[in-house]
Amino acid sequence: MIFKIEDLRSGEFAARTPQSTPPFFAVLGKPIAHSLSPLMQNAALAEIAKSDAAYAGSKYFAFEVAPESLAGALAALREKNFLGINLTIPHKEVAVPLLDDIDPPAKLAGACNTLLKTSGGWKGYNTDGFGLEKAVEHSLGREIKGSDIVIIGAGGAARAAAFHALSRGCRSLIILNRGAERLGKLSSDIRGAGFECEAHLLGEKFACPPSPVIINATSVGLKEGDPPCADFSAFPPSAAFFDMPYAAGRETPSTLAARARGMRACGGLAMLAWQGAKSLSIWTAKPLMGELMIKTLNGAEKWQPSNK
Repeated sequence: MIFKIEDLRSGEFAARTPQSTPPFFAVLGKPIAHSLSPLMQNAALAEIAKSDAAYAGSKYFAFEVAPESLAGALAALREKNFLGINLTIPHKEVAVPLLDDIDPPAKLAGACNTLLKTSGGWKGYNTDGFGLEKAVEHSLGREIKGSDIVIIGAGGAARAAAFHALSRGCRSLIILNRGAERLGKLSSDIRGAGFECEAHLLGEKFACPPSPVIINATSVGLKEGDPPCADFSAFPPSAAFFDMPYAAGRETPSTLAARARGMRACGGLAMLAWQGAKSLSIWTAKPLMGELMIKTLNGAEKWQPSNK
């Protein structure tokens, strides 16, 4: 079920106050109908409720919210005691100036995907880097530390991936992006933080490392009919490819193109699970439930979103 913020005035939300129990949770984005976060987070919340009655009846919802409506949406959700919020495209950078406090890694990345309700507002975190590293390790058998990393994109997800890879000690970092302005800003911010990187417009020739980990941090692939995120003939077959976008029941064009090139490749479901597990742990102070979330997502190809 996909909700709008105006739906908070009716149904099961109508009577809720800032002190209502149990706490609720949500993901905000536009588009949002593709999101599998409610599926895995509700499974994890049900498991938590078995041993902690404070979460009996807790639910996780998907709200479609436009960027210009984000500030009002966050205020409205606080009034209904939503304890935790996930942010997806296009809100990860837009949210930063709206927050009262930001965790240092999220501040460095300039993007937040996880918000925790505080006494005065919201505290922002970024669990994308954690989720990416766990997914690359488990799904591709590669490590971020010591690897050559190529990131496609220069938005919020790319920033988080870049700063996480650098902080974890990657061997080198190359950023590719279609637009020069965002590419220049991200590369400048990286150098300003004391790190090194190469930056190239997507499609330009560059010296690709012999066996890099390539990460698509754009939204290309979310929609059916999207082309691959890049020309994969520019990359060696020995590369490993991780595609952040995911789609229930189908592989993305980028993942298919990478495999056709001879690369080991996987989509973003594992990252979704691990970043979501980290978010839930921040909200509830419970242990990570990544394995349960992955198990839940294994049946996701049978799941179809419905619009309210």
